[in-house]
Parts: sequence; structure tokens; C-alpha cells
Amino acid sequence: MDNLTEIISVIGGKGGTGKTLVAVNLAYMLSRDYRTLLVDVDVDNPCAMSFFKARQLWEKKVLEFRPRINQDLCKLCGTCVRNCPEHALVMIPGKQVILVEELCAGCGVCRLVCPFDAIEESWIEGGVIRGYETEDGVDLVVGELQPTCRRSPVMILKTLNVVEDFMRKYGYIVMDAPPGADAGIYSIMDRSEIILAVTEPTPLGLMDLRKVYRLYQKFFHDKKRFLVIVNKYGLPGGSDHETRRFLDENGIAWTTIPYDDLVVRSYISGELIIKAHPNSEAANSLRRVIELLGKKI
Repeated sequence: MDNLTEIISVIGGKGGTGKTLVAVNLAYMLSRDYRTLLVDVDVDNPCAMSFFKARQLWEKKVLEFRPRINQDLCKLCGTCVRNCPEHALVMIPGKQVILVEELCAGCGVCRLVCPFDAIEESWIEGGVIRGYETEDGVDLVVGELQPTCRRSPVMILKTLNVVEDFMRKYGYIVMDAPPGADAGIYSIMDRSEIILAVTEPTPLGLMDLRKVYRLYQKFFHDKKRFLVIVNKYGLPGGSDHETRRFLDENGIAWTTIPYDDLVVRSYISGELIIKAHPNSEAANSLRRVIELLGKKI
């Protein structure tokens, strides 16, 4: 992506750590002084839209391959069944090969390996990418995978490719990533200058933070900035000490957002806490994220 546009990816291991909370408020703060685009690439469960009043500007459908089996050409050799990585093809001996559509990932391997050209192309709507303008001054792009479609990394990549067509208009792009540390997360991190990992002070949160940090070390060490936000800091019975020790031992710059019922209530209500409760401790903590990034607003 263009080096005149600074891209910040908000990632994390497990779900529920507060990635979207950070992403939407960060985009709002940056948009006060810079043209800012928020990209929701949590394609299985996008929810950044819930925090804004927005008007849809455009929509692009994403098609996904589905095999259509020509029973007249099929010899019941079983090659497609044996090679389907998702086990979405089932052979009824002596009768036919059938597709279990809920398992199909649309990879097309069956069509490539069929020796009799009995696998024909068909296409379904696998997802949709939509662009919005919001009343808060943040532009928004949302990628969403259709239910039963399984190729999340492909949908993420297609959403990122769409954004590349017009990203030069923006000073900042904030990407709200899905949970995990799989192939889709790699594509997001690869396109970012700053990787902002959101975790929580629990054993599971720390375990997943370690996974994300290992991914960063393996592919992006010394190439990109890696920063951490510990959300829900001070959680009763939490692992504040263990999390802090890991961050300090690895020399990772970090900041915190306190454990606060106000954050939960604002999130449930679809409020930007930095806007609805600007003088709260949580809002001040979010402003420290801007300081951690080295930005001024």
C-alpha cells in the first residue's frame, strides 16, 4: 500500500478483547484532524458499523466458486472426493457424487483434478463489500462474508484489494481485524505500518498475545512497529502482573484501558466512548493510545 498513507491494524488473538472498541474510537480521534478510513475486515462478524450513523455509497459483490457435477460425464472414479481438502464431496457408490455445500470452501481443487472434465463452474455470492460515509467524518468500508461461506482469508484479501484502489485519498487507515493469528491476519499485518495488538489481562488473553507476537517476530520484526493495548486492566482476578512482565521482558511499548462498566455500557449502546463520555477515565486512556502512536490531535 502507498507509503503516503499510514495504515494502523488493530489485531488480537482471542475474540472479545476490545479490538473494535479501540478501532472505532481511534478512527474517530484521527478523523478530527486527518482524513481517515476505517476498514472492518472482521468479515465473519463485522460490527464497526454499529457505532456510526452512515449512508451507503457503493457495494461490490464477491463471487465464490461452487462445483456443478455433470453426471453424464462423471465416471465415479472418486478423484474429486479424495482430493477435496474440505471433504465436501461425497460419493454414493454406483450412483453419483454429491456436494455438501455447507462444507465447500470454493477452492476449485475438484475441477483441477477431475480427469473427465465432469466438474463444471457455478458461482454464488460469497460476500459483499460496502462503502459508507458517516456523520462523524469517518469513511467506512465493511467486508462481510455470507453465512455458510468459509473462505474468510480470501474475503479479507478482496476487501483489502478494493481499499487499495482509493486509499491514497486518506491520511490514515485503521483496520479492524478478526480474532486469531491465521492467514487473514498475515495479510492485514503485511499492509500495515503500525500493528496495534489489543489483549486482556487473562491467561487466555496472554496466550493469544504471545501467538500474535510470534507471528510479528517471524515476519515483520524491525519492519513495522508493534504496540500493545491491555484492555480491562485491573480486571478482578486478572493477570495484570503476568501480562506486564511479558510486555516489559520483550521491550514492547504498551498502554492500558481500565476495567470499567462504563466501557461495557457504551459498547452495548453502540456509543463512541471518546465522544459520548469525553471526560471519563476510559476516554483519557484512549487518548493515550494516540500518544503511544506518536500522533498529535
